[in-house]
Amino acid sequence: MGEIVRKALIILIVLLGVFLAIGCAGNKPVTPNETGTPEKAVTPAQAVTPAGEKATERQIATEMHNVTEKSKTKEYTLKELAEYNGENGKAYVAYQGQVYDVSDNDIWINGSHKGCKAGTDLTGKMDKTPHGAKILKGYPVIGTLKK
Repeated sequence: MGEIVRKALIILIVLLGVFLAIGCAGNKPVTPNETGTPEKAVTPAQAVTPAGEKATERQIATEMHNVTEKSKTKEYTLKELAEYNGENGKAYVAYQGQVYDVSDNDIWINGSHKGCKAGTDLTGKMDKTPHGAKILKGYPVIGTLKK
């Protein structure tokens, strides 16, 4: 009888080891980011804006573009920015040192939107608009404004 109990115990230990190995094999190690907190993947269904609203597909794509394009951004002077006033098809605006491409939105056709002119720094003006600067979160950051 002792022999049967010993074999049963060995089989149980082996099965437990296999079970634990299978259960742990699917877990990927979590590496901390520069802030020391583990990175978590965010699906589009979970993505939210800074205001706590659900992010749109455009906002998600823009943020991904902004993250991947950070190293490729250009520095614009006010004179260079003025060249993108919407009259040549490209409309860029600056806000708090960031340059945004607003060309793809019909509200910026001809480079003007309700008193705001493309090709300019809207830092002081944007905060006075009804929607505020949060509207720029939907546009790609294409560079920085040179001081």
